[in-house]
Parts: sequence; C-alpha cells; structure tokens
Amino acid sequence: MARGGALSLVRLMSGLVRIKILALVIGATGVGVYSLLLQMYLTGVALTSMSLAVPIINLGRRHVVDREFNQAGSIAGTAFAVISLNWIALLLVVALFGQSLLAHFGMADVRHDLVWPVLIAILFGALSGGFGEGLSFVSNRFDAYVRAGIMAAVADMVFVAGAAWIYGLRGAVFAMPIGPFLMLATYWLSLRRDAQAAQVLRNLAVRVAELPRLFAYSGMMLGSVALTNLGLTFLRSRVLIEAGAAANGYLQVATSVSAYILSFITTGFFGHLYAHAAASGDTPEVRIELDKTLRLGLLISFCGCGTAAVLADFLIPLLYSGEFRPAAQLLTAYMPAELAFQFVTNITAYQLTVSLRRRYLALSQSYIGLLVISGLIFIPRAGALGYVGAHSVAAVTTLIAACTLARRSKQLSWGFLSLMMILMATLTAVCGILFYLRLRGYSGAILLPALVPFAIGGCVLLRQFLLDRRLESRARDSASD
Repeated sequence: MARGGALSLVRLMSGLVRIKILALVIGATGVGVYSLLLQMYLTGVALTSMSLAVPIINLGRRHVVDREFNQAGSIAGTAFAVISLNWIALLLVVALFGQSLLAHFGMADVRHDLVWPVLIAILFGALSGGFGEGLSFVSNRFDAYVRAGIMAAVADMVFVAGAAWIYGLRGAVFAMPIGPFLMLATYWLSLRRDAQAAQVLRNLAVRVAELPRLFAYSGMMLGSVALTNLGLTFLRSRVLIEAGAAANGYLQVATSVSAYILSFITTGFFGHLYAHAAASGDTPEVRIELDKTLRLGLLISFCGCGTAAVLADFLIPLLYSGEFRPAAQLLTAYMPAELAFQFVTNITAYQLTVSLRRRYLALSQSYIGLLVISGLIFIPRAGALGYVGAHSVAAVTTLIAACTLARRSKQLSWGFLSLMMILMATLTAVCGILFYLRLRGYSGAILLPALVPFAIGGCVLLRQFLLDRRLESRARDSASD
C-alpha cells in the first residue's frame, strides 16, 4: 500500500504541475480540446491492449508459482503479438478515417497531423499497459510497476508541460508519446534482470492455442474497459458540441481531480491484493485482506473527495487558473457521485481479481450503459452539469447492485457497508450545502468549517495507518525471532 501511495503521490504532484502549465498557456478552450484528444488516447490504448495484462496475470501467475515458465511465456508472448496486430489495424483505420473521426467528435478544425503523435503514444501505452504491467504482476514485481509509473508521470510533467509552454496545444500533443515510451523502457530495464521475469521472457512464444484462454479474459475486458472509454469519449464530445470547449475544460477539472483521488485507491488496492488473490482465489483469508483494504480506501476517498469540494474555490485557481473558477460548482456536484464510483471501482475490481468474470462484466457494463443513456438525456439540457448528473445516476445505481451481489457472496461485511453509507450520506449533505451556498454567491473562508468531518476522517486514517505499521513491525520482529 505504501508503494502504491508513493506512485499516486508522484502522479498527483506531477499532474498538478502539468495541468497548471496547460491551463495558463492554452486556457479553458485549449484544455477542452486537449482533454478530448487525451480521452481518445486512453480509448485507443484500451482497444489496442485489450487489457491483456489481466489474462497474463490471472492465467500466468499460477504457472510462475509452479515454475512452469514455458506456459507463462506462451501466454505473455501471444498477448504481445495480439497487441502488435491490434495497433497495426488501428493504424490502418486512422490512415483511412482519421479526419472524419475528428469531425465526428466535434474537432473538425483540429489539424489531422495531431492524430499521429496520439497514435504513436497509443502503441507505447498499449505495450506498457498490456505487456509490461502484466509481466510485472505475474512476476510479483509491484516495485517495477511503481517505478515505471513514476517515470511516466515525471516525463509527462516535464515534456508535455514544457512543450506546451513553448509551442502551445500543438506542442503538448506532440509530446504525448514520450511518457508511454519511457514507461515501456523502464519496464524493460527493471524486469530483464529479475529471475522470474527473465525466465518468462526467455520462453516467450506465440501459440494460437492460447488465444481462446486469452480472449476469454480480453474479450470481457474489451467489452468493459474499451466500451467504457468509448462511452466517455462520446459523452465528452457531446459536452463539447452542446456546451462548447470551455465547458468541456471546466468539466475536465472535476474529472481530473477525481482521477487523482481514485489513483490513490486503485493503485494500493492492486499492489496489495492482486498477485495474492489471483493465485489464491476468493478465500476467507483473501476476504479479510479485502475488508482491510476497502476500509482504508474508503477513508482516503472520503477525505479526498470532501476536501476537494470544500476547497474548490482555492484549489482551482491554484491548480489551474482564474479562468477555471466556474468549475467549482461542477467539482462540488461531482464529488458525491465520485465517492460512489470509487466504491464501485474497487468492489468490481475484486470480482476480476478472483476471476468472477461475468459479475465483473455485468457491473462494469451497467455503469457505462447507465452513464451513456443518462448523458444523452441530461447533456442537451444542462451541458457539463448534465454529465455530472449522468455520472451520479450511473454510479449510485451500480453501487447498490455491486454491494448487493458482494454481500450475498459474503465478500463485504455489514460493518463496512454501514460505514460506507454513513460516509456517503455525510459527503452528500456537505456537498449539497456547498453547492447551494456557491449558487448564492458565497465562497472562500465561510465554507471552511465544512472541512471538520473530513479532518476527523483524516485523523482516523492516520491512526489506522500508524496502527497497521506497528502491527507489521511486530510481525516482522516475531518472524525474525
């Protein structure tokens, strides 16, 4: 969890610097266009990689534990070949239809040559996220995953922000491939000397017989991650078309701040639980670790979402610029739904971790389906705020379904569910009051007393963290004795 927190902190700090420079240089309109190109990059990575890291881990980890490296190597090698072929297919699609795709997403005025750096970034991002990440987890080298993530985050900060400062929006887009390339290079340098990873790499092979097993996972992941990114890209383009690039830039403030908070939860969750749960399955021991991890993540999410909502009037000019002040209302309204979504994300991720694929697919597709349907209804009427409303409907509805399924399987305790509902109600009430006060023109110091419940949550979180560290120290001492 500590390594995951370190990676998330670096991503947060480097991302804030990058966003600040982009906001100052290209403004709300430029950020609105850049954010949509970035969403297209994420969608392209999802389509190209097909989330093949998941079958590499879930299928290959047991073989590595049993030292069957030829089996693990054939799984990883076949996945690498599939990613490469997918990128070639995407290259042909972009060459034939690139400009028309930009026009469809409301960016007909954007120059076609900006598509090519995005496409190159997709190649490196897909190989990193599909092959490199899978190899690091299958070898139980979470430190390599952290190192590669830190390298990519710092590179994005330096090169994207630096290029934007000199060349504006065009420079930021052309610098996009540097971070994914350095991430892939870091994976290679970190894993090639690892004993287990080296054995897997030596046994890389392409076997058609592995495709059914790989596609059993990647087909499911393509139906969830890729469709999720397609849905998000489509809805963000609707915001841009219906409300303008500036409104899409304001919405980017809410979504990016939420993404930074979420990374603290998901990175620690996967780093602490994934390799162990993939090898052991949904056992009572794993469920105990799940409960501890979810409680910690719940407190982090509650404190992060609440603090961002209360301090929006101070944070937005600090992290972006004064031009983005109207985003405070969106950020405040977004946070309760984001808290629900972060619960959904971790509960759903656990189903994937223990290979409950159908349940994972049903929950993930429920969210994106509800989001798209609600967005088509709300966005034409309310613009960016309509997107927030759609996010709220989708996240809360899917959370109810996820908790019901998980409780029936005895994956979640009544104690955790009670704590979750209390914190959800608290955050919703505070954000409702903040939204009303900001609507009436109040801001700044008058809102600071709302920090009290989140400060209390932070104290509880710190106490729990110190207690866990003390227990881990005692366990190490006992083992050494």
